Amino acid sequence: MYPSRFGYESPKTVEEAIAILDRSGGEAKILAGGQSLIPMVKLRFAAPELLVDINNIEGLRYINVDKDGSVRIGALTRHEDLEFSDVLPTVQPVLAAAAHLVADPIVRTRGTFVGSVCHADPQGDWA
Repeated sequence: MYPSRFGYESPKTVEEAIAILDRSGGEAKILAGGQSLIPMVKLRFAAPELLVDINNIEGLRYINVDKDGSVRIGALTRHEDLEFSDVLPTVQPVLAAAAHLVADPIVRTRGTFVGSVCHADPQGDWA
């Protein structure tokens, strides 16, 4: 099935993305990995008027550990980033151990950890 028509924006900054989302009046969807969103759009379970592709925004792909040991994971951090992280095994060994079990290598290179958690599909590997 083909998706319904939609607009497409690719902002370069977080501020630009927020402005686009504000103007959309709630009719936009954010596109990062797209592993959940694109199938839903193709099957018309979701019909956004606008896709806001955040992949060109610098600085959203990271795994940081704060001084208190808290882990911060960026919106564009791919599953493979968790799988191959040097710091994650020492601070969050369960996440590090589970990362290679998520989907398959193709999905791990494209899908985002944050998108998977936000989508919260009970059958999802991180849910």
